Amino acid sequence: MAAPTENLPPIDGTLLPAGDACYTVAGTEQGKSAGNVLRRVERLDDKRLMITVVSRFNGGPLLTSRIEVAFPSLQPIRMTEQTDGETDLSVRYRDGKARGTVRGVDGRRQTRDVPLPGPVWDDETIEFVLAALPLAQGAHFDLPVFHFDRGPSVTRIDVRRSVSAEGGRNGPTAAWEIEASTRTDMTINFLVSQTNRRLLAVDVGGVRSTLGGDCSELIG
Repeated sequence: MAAPTENLPPIDGTLLPAGDACYTVAGTEQGKSAGNVLRRVERLDDKRLMITVVSRFNGGPLLTSRIEVAFPSLQPIRMTEQTDGETDLSVRYRDGKARGTVRGVDGRRQTRDVPLPGPVWDDETIEFVLAALPLAQGAHFDLPVFHFDRGPSVTRIDVRRSVSAEGGRNGPTAAWEIEASTRTDMTINFLVSQTNRRLLAVDVGGVRSTLGGDCSELIG
């Protein structure tokens, strides 16, 4: 179940850096890359942002998620998930429910409504939302999230410590080490710059992606 609405975390979307950021995913062989991830934040107008995540791994399909969110709350308005340009899932958040259209393995599309337990954030935007929280060592937040296939849940976000991390071309930078427990069996670790809230690295189940690389093949 989602967290009670009176305990919603204080999110300030003005802290989220706009623009493109490219990440390289480490491969199983040393020095080899398994692929790249492009994360893009665009300002649509004074009330909306578009968040886009594009990735390709080991020469596989091009995966694209686009999530339109309200500004500055970053709560979702609509989202789509695509594989090689074909829409697999589209969701519209409105009036306390999520209306989703899913493409089945046979190519047929089905639409249904799922009631929401209260205000939620889209599960695909966790790494963006946590950068907009009042981060400080020892801080803890419960973020009610929703994914159309998996339903509602609560992501536990804990700011573990301050560390010195590689910050790209400018060398080491102060960063927050953050742990997000999305499910009972899944923990994601993030590094977020303390100076500009840029996501520096993500580790999911031992698969690590770090800021930097060439995402030119992912940009449409």
